[in-house]
Amino acid sequence: MAGFCWSGCGRCFNHGWFLLDGERCGREKGRRKKRGRGTACCDGEPTRGATGAASERPCAGDKQAGTTGKEEYCCEEEACGLAKDGRLGRMVHGYLVTNGFCADPFVVGSLVNMYAKVGDVVSARRLVLRLACRDVVSWTAVISGCVLNGMLAEALSVFVMMLEDGVLPNNVTMLSVIQACSLMGHSRLFSPVHALVAQLGLEDDVTVVNSLIMMYAKNGFIEEAARLYEDLYLRRGTVCSNADVLGALLYGCTVSASPLYGREIHAHLIKLSALPSISIENCLMGMYARFERVDATYLAFKGMKVKDIVSWNTMISCLAKSDYVNEALDLFSTLHSGGSGLVPDFVTVLSVVQACSNAGLHLQGQMLHGYIVKYGFLHDVSISNALIIMYAKLGRIDSAEKIFGRMDVKDLVSWNSMINAYGIHGDGQSALKYFHQLTDVGAHAPNAITFLNVISACSHSGLISEGYKCFESMRRDHGIEPCMDHYACVVDLFGRSGRFTEAEEFIRDMPVPPNSSIWGPLLAGCRLHGNVDLAEKAAKELLALEPDSDIWRVSLSNIYASAGRWKDSAKIRTEMKRVGLRKETGWSFVDVGGVEGFKFVSADTRHCDAEKIYAVWHSMNKHMADVAGDVHQLSLVSVN
Repeated sequence: MAGFCWSGCGRCFNHGWFLLDGERCGREKGRRKKRGRGTACCDGEPTRGATGAASERPCAGDKQAGTTGKEEYCCEEEACGLAKDGRLGRMVHGYLVTNGFCADPFVVGSLVNMYAKVGDVVSARRLVLRLACRDVVSWTAVISGCVLNGMLAEALSVFVMMLEDGVLPNNVTMLSVIQACSLMGHSRLFSPVHALVAQLGLEDDVTVVNSLIMMYAKNGFIEEAARLYEDLYLRRGTVCSNADVLGALLYGCTVSASPLYGREIHAHLIKLSALPSISIENCLMGMYARFERVDATYLAFKGMKVKDIVSWNTMISCLAKSDYVNEALDLFSTLHSGGSGLVPDFVTVLSVVQACSNAGLHLQGQMLHGYIVKYGFLHDVSISNALIIMYAKLGRIDSAEKIFGRMDVKDLVSWNSMINAYGIHGDGQSALKYFHQLTDVGAHAPNAITFLNVISACSHSGLISEGYKCFESMRRDHGIEPCMDHYACVVDLFGRSGRFTEAEEFIRDMPVPPNSSIWGPLLAGCRLHGNVDLAEKAAKELLALEPDSDIWRVSLSNIYASAGRWKDSAKIRTEMKRVGLRKETGWSFVDVGGVEGFKFVSADTRHCDAEKIYAVWHSMNKHMADVAGDVHQLSLVSVN
């Protein structure tokens, strides 16, 4: 059995069948030959359940009049640490104290290691401090145990205590410290840790430097990571075969938004002959997908000799997020057909649900819902949450309610999704109802997204006082500090209802300087209610914040046009052309007969039936004009 200790020492505890290292097992067998077969745990008996066998050990040891030695208990402590069984470890610790074994540094070291691995840092640190001679091994055991259990701040705290104790770290210590800094993402610690590595003379230790490279890369410091990589490998003419390091460099390009570095690393990988490697190729696809380079992502996908489910998921997600919805659905169908030997997982299904949701594909969404039910994905909370949003965007709030009501387990995202669904439908009252249910039930505390959704729902429903009360309760009742998006929602709340005095007062009293996300909603509110003076003030602020943006210029131009100030409107459009600003082309997506989706822009003639489409459109336009009675009553203001 893989993982079973075949050497006969019987140190296989709990449900994990943990394997001790062969050297120690060999020592145990030698000691047993000298002592004779004394204890059940060390004599190669078939192992029972861990709790039963080990919990009886103190009594068994007493009955055998001390035949159990400290070495066996040190092995047992190690097994408890590996099994993360702190209760059992404390029982053994108590027996060691009772029998006077805890004066031995070897025993204390095993106890420190056990407590560190089970996450009891306080006990581990207390034992270390009681040692007369504290060495790097005991300190490192505590630090690595903290990192292993996700106690990153505690790991660094113990590391500082170690340095203050005058003990120099070794390469194993630094690996744990670097990992802690990387996971915490505290960039101010990176340079001091890097400097300490150099001071300790570990710059030639490949494992340590690889950890530094990954620390820098995973946190977006791609230049520092690339510099270290160059010093360690390129200048020395050695080849990096560590897929984790190469993958981290690709990920670092994504985090730092450095496509140029990404292409250079891609070229370097080809030069190294590091491809094909499924893990590196997946990282490469992920990088290009995050840069929205659908063509490069697809080339990497097609070039893979072996693909796993991560490869398929990355490609499907990339297509879906880049509005290649039909292609994403086709790829999903190919995966489902079984030709690849793989089956879709919840990530695959989630990507396709979001694609149908964003594109408004009603028929495909319903078919996908049936697939989800058939293959048991509905039990996944994230899938149900995505279905709620999909049906809300498709106009089927009743279906969204049914899914929410039938969920056995609801997380905070479920509640947020339902509140958001009502906001999409402009039903602020129902959004408030679910918000109050969430706070009354108390199963989940609302977070910043909850308040963002409910305030936005109130804004779109004209529930001004209710929305503002929710905003006030954030800090007062729930201890949540509002961010700029929350302030923007409140400005939108006042702006949509035409309460501009309150909006201006709110902006003036904000504890942070307003940015474009604040002035933009105010400008939109001015357009709704024709407030030209305030619109000009908001546009002036936006000019200072976003001088190269076309969005606010187009809005102001339309406000002038609505007010009959055609010269001012034309002046803005002329200025936009002069400085080379062009409005981003708007597009629409229509579900054609429930079979396929079609994306089109204004005056688009690419469709094969463009003539028929425009003939129908002209007919509808004429009919609307006739119904209006007077064509001049129709708005002449461009909304482009």
